[in-house]
Amino acid sequence: MRSLLAVTLAAIFAFSGLAAAQGQENSGIQRPVRQQEIDRLKRQIDEDTRSTVEAIIDYHTETGDLNNRLDSFRYGGRFNLKLGPSSALQLTGTRTNYMPIDNVFEEHGMNFTAGLQTKLSESTEARFEAGATRFSNDARSINALASVAFNASDNTRVYVTGSRDNVEESLLSMTGIRPVLGPFAGQLVGRVMENRFVVGGSSRVLDSFDVFGEGGAGTREGSNVPSNFFKTIGGGVGYSIVARPDDEPLTLLRAAYELNYFGFENDQFGFGGASLLTRGNRPIDPARIGSDGISPAATGGYFSPRNFIGNIFRVEAKGGSDDSLSYAVSGFLGSQDYTGSTARLAKGLSATVNVAITERVFLPVTYVMDNFGPFTQQALYARLGVRF
Repeated sequence: MRSLLAVTLAAIFAFSGLAAAQGQENSGIQRPVRQQEIDRLKRQIDEDTRSTVEAIIDYHTETGDLNNRLDSFRYGGRFNLKLGPSSALQLTGTRTNYMPIDNVFEEHGMNFTAGLQTKLSESTEARFEAGATRFSNDARSINALASVAFNASDNTRVYVTGSRDNVEESLLSMTGIRPVLGPFAGQLVGRVMENRFVVGGSSRVLDSFDVFGEGGAGTREGSNVPSNFFKTIGGGVGYSIVARPDDEPLTLLRAAYELNYFGFENDQFGFGGASLLTRGNRPIDPARIGSDGISPAATGGYFSPRNFIGNIFRVEAKGGSDDSLSYAVSGFLGSQDYTGSTARLAKGLSATVNVAITERVFLPVTYVMDNFGPFTQQALYARLGVRF
């Protein structure tokens, strides 16, 4: 259920730099360099060479019943240490409180992740991460990421990414549950991890048009949860209506059509044997978890249709000033059709405001909403950063 959040956030910025460069290239005019551009370059050099420390605050809420709804509040910090002009070490520590509808079932997790971002060559960048989470129910998980991006030309970029992460869709899939009774009595159930490998890219093919796409596959697996293979593919075409390189109220206005597909080998959207609700949808006493009497055949607690197809039209805008306030807004509307459901409206919104409090202190805030799958979710992300 949270998969689309990351996609929505990434889509705001995916082609902003490409469109800005395109606007200047197509103008056909070699104008003098302005003082504003010199100041902007100085700020960029300053940002690229200074280390930063950030405070992290994230809040997520969604719809659903006691089994499915999992609100969360995450807080912590991140240290970005510049190791040179093209490398940085990132250390992140966060605590996340996981909050079902009934606070009797609340859990929390502590995560520490270390990452390295570096340029392997003038045209190739790489990022590596590794971390671990310990939950309040004594469950543990390992997260990791490796990504390499290659600029084949000024207009074309390709990337390969492998990742392992928690499936943050329900208490069962995220932290896992230890039933007291039933077929899983005394055992951890859930704590589902996703292993994903994707290849993607984007390219400007005509004056104002770009194309993009991504395909991949992976598995989801957890304690007492069968391994579940999935595949995904998607792509689309975008048109830059406005593309300006300068700090102006509107520097980018872009429209795009996107088609996305994914499918799982098995539907694991069940909670049998570790449900927090009875067959009659009544809350279960914590001392009797596992006595739900529901078949555990599809236990997993995450949205996993055999087929999912999404068709959406997206509009995004970007503008403002790097040294005061900048913004990026993206909204989409379309349809989603998946196994077990008729075609439904798909809609979403993402908005980011970055406030430069001083030359060294910045505050980006992002709000995200979408109705991906059977539930609606909202999230607020805030960072307070200081360069030194």
